[in-house]
Amino acid sequence: MNKKSAVSFLILTINLIFAQNIKAQFFNFWGKPKIQQKIYHIAPPNWYTGFEESKLEIILHAENASYFTYALIPSETPTIITFDTFLFSANRHVVYLRLNIPRNAKAQTLKFTATPIPNIDKKLHSFEFSYEIKERRKEVLLPITSQDVTYLIFPDRFANGDPTNDNAEVQYPEEVNRKALKGRHGGDLEGISSKLDYLQDLGMTTLWLNPVQENDQQKESFHGYAITDNYRIDPRLGSNEQYRKLSENMRKRNMKLVMDIIPNHVGDNHWMYQNYDTGWFNFRDSFVQTNFRANTVMDPYSSIQDRIMNVDGAFVRTMPDFNQKNEHIHIYLDQLYLWWVEFAGLSGYRIDTYPYPDQEYMNHLCELLLKYYPKLVIYGETWVEQTATQVAFTKNNIKGFEKNQLPGVTDFVLCWAMQKAGYEKYGWLEGLNRVYQTLGEDYLYQDPNKNLTFLDNHDLSRIYSVLNQDFNAWKRSQNLLFTLRGMPQVYYGTEILMTGKTSPSDAYVRFDFPGGWKSDSINKFKPQGRTAQEQQAFLHIQKLAKFRAQNPVFLNGKMVHFSGKDETYSYFRYTDNQAVFCIYSQSDKAITVELSRYQEITQKYRGMKNIFSGEVVLFQNPSLILRPQASEIYELFK
Repeated sequence: MNKKSAVSFLILTINLIFAQNIKAQFFNFWGKPKIQQKIYHIAPPNWYTGFEESKLEIILHAENASYFTYALIPSETPTIITFDTFLFSANRHVVYLRLNIPRNAKAQTLKFTATPIPNIDKKLHSFEFSYEIKERRKEVLLPITSQDVTYLIFPDRFANGDPTNDNAEVQYPEEVNRKALKGRHGGDLEGISSKLDYLQDLGMTTLWLNPVQENDQQKESFHGYAITDNYRIDPRLGSNEQYRKLSENMRKRNMKLVMDIIPNHVGDNHWMYQNYDTGWFNFRDSFVQTNFRANTVMDPYSSIQDRIMNVDGAFVRTMPDFNQKNEHIHIYLDQLYLWWVEFAGLSGYRIDTYPYPDQEYMNHLCELLLKYYPKLVIYGETWVEQTATQVAFTKNNIKGFEKNQLPGVTDFVLCWAMQKAGYEKYGWLEGLNRVYQTLGEDYLYQDPNKNLTFLDNHDLSRIYSVLNQDFNAWKRSQNLLFTLRGMPQVYYGTEILMTGKTSPSDAYVRFDFPGGWKSDSINKFKPQGRTAQEQQAFLHIQKLAKFRAQNPVFLNGKMVHFSGKDETYSYFRYTDNQAVFCIYSQSDKAITVELSRYQEITQKYRGMKNIFSGEVVLFQNPSLILRPQASEIYELFK
């Protein structure tokens, strides 16, 4: 090495030593630079004081979460909340944090610290995160009763109140295209909020929205039943705060909100499916579909294999099946559905695909929810054909099934009967007599008034199409729905005679409500946008809804019905002091009805008045002339 090179080497060495010294002094003063830890999900996102169950399990989904140990940072304010332990999962990105939150604990913000486990990865650094404990709601939940009328809304297809969220950022973005049958159309929570005046004027007191949680799937995410984050409202529909605001605005109007929940399955892009722990899902490594045999739950002859396939098989390939028997999923679902009631002030849950989750868990869930919210309405979807099968999922009077805790069902069996009363020829067991026979089986229920009754929904052909657009038959079906037991539900657009059949696709019963978009040339939210017959249909449902809401016979009254005669079916809804008489005819001829048949009810009254025509019938007259294909409702007077 020559003299010049040696000098250069000496200068370089001195500079390196100086730089290292400066770096050491910098870190000494400021500390080592911290890499921001990626926390993807915390479930539940917060919790509430006041629950008897003091144990809380938080699922932390964070980058390399299992490479850390966790501790609760001592608070300056003394707390009775304790951090029991943390558990690693089989997935390095998921850990469980277990807290003990006594019922009398105060609202506060907890702080956790995560420390890297030594000798795993030198690039890891400690990090901290906060977790909020809030007070439970003080106000009493608004109860839903059999006087309420529920309006079912398909959120993406009802009204677009905020076009700025149409193409909100998600993993699988989908441009709004209203021409695409199974695409996103842009309806949202703001659109629903903007139509509360309309809905209240129609007489609707409760809203059931098809699922509103995030559905970030690669295709056909518009329906909402493939959830990818159970704690997050889909950003294309709005935000969690907008959902809570909708609920609060409805509460001010004495309107109630029902959430559509799916404890059976999630979408295959759900973060829990993509980052699963052992045992979270049934048949995780292969696709095994449910056999859809709901009757295997109670069938005394069903094979073990058939029962397992019904409960553990996936609904469809893109909707993997939760394993509710897994301890962590059991806790996760418990906390999830308690959380939403607290967060949004819900009045009820509609439980999707009720026959397919583990029934022992479902009974537990209903019991848990009703323990804290005794007036919470819960009805499960039981898409079956037989009354006995449907009843066996609920609180019933069937020996051997006394443990069932589900209060009510979506009453498909009565739906089929009311539909056929509209289009099927009258017979001993057909037409209107199907309603008579179906209601005669109500002795199996503990309380059939807890059932949701309906003529159609988002999965069924629209009632006006089912009845071949026979307006008279449509009115008869509506009169049945609004005067029979249970809690009636109207599918959006029924009041303007929207049509559609599920063949070739369910999307044909999920068309946009005309007028829900600013670009719509026709606005059927306004009377001037409706045809004469649509306006008549609107007024008919409005009349029925308000009549039901104002008449106590539909809340705490009894019912007596009379067997079919001369192609008619009739019944009374009554209390000690009030009575409503309903009579229907499928005859193409005028029918003379002998009033003496009804003396067991009418003997206390002078007469009755038709709620539609105003016609008065006095009981001193021996008979009533019923017009062809009549569908009449009378209010009795003394």
